[in-house]
Amino acid sequence: MLFVTHYELIGEPSKARTQELMALFGERGAGEGTVAHYVYADAGAGFVISDDSGLDSLYEDAIQYSPYMKFTTQPILTIDEAVPTIAAWMSS
Repeated sequence: MLFVTHYELIGEPSKARTQELMALFGERGAGEGTVAHYVYADAGAGFVISDDSGLDSLYEDAIQYSPYMKFTTQPILTIDEAVPTIAAWMSS
């Protein structure tokens, strides 16, 4: 199952806080099942697309990073997965 996790940095930005966050990221590495990870050009947020069999690893990552970020995670479909359902609905 695919998920998109949007995150926003919280707290006052500083070099020290950024160093802490980057050290944690260096320690943990990319989350389990990460397909893509993008940051917004304003440096305040980003999102991760992951292919995961469940929410356990996403939840674990959210807990670890919660001092630095707030998260929203939603299941997503590829357009190829969504079109047959859309077509079936349109033809009913």
